[in-house]
Amino acid sequence: HVINVREVRLAAGAEFVVMICGDIMTMPGLPKVPSAEKIDLDQHGKVVGLF
Repeated sequence: HVINVREVRLAAGAEFVVMICGDIMTMPGLPKVPSAEKIDLDQHGKVVGLF
C-alpha cells in the first residue's frame, strides 16, 4: 500500500507527530481563554457577552 502524505504537523503539547493525508480536515484547537469568561449580567439582569 502507498499513502500520500501532504502535510506533517508537530503537536508538541500532546507529543504527537500528525500526518495529514488526502482531503482530511483537522478540528481547530481551543482558545487560551474560554468564551464563558466573557459572559456576564448587566445592571438590568440582561445576559451580555454570549455572541
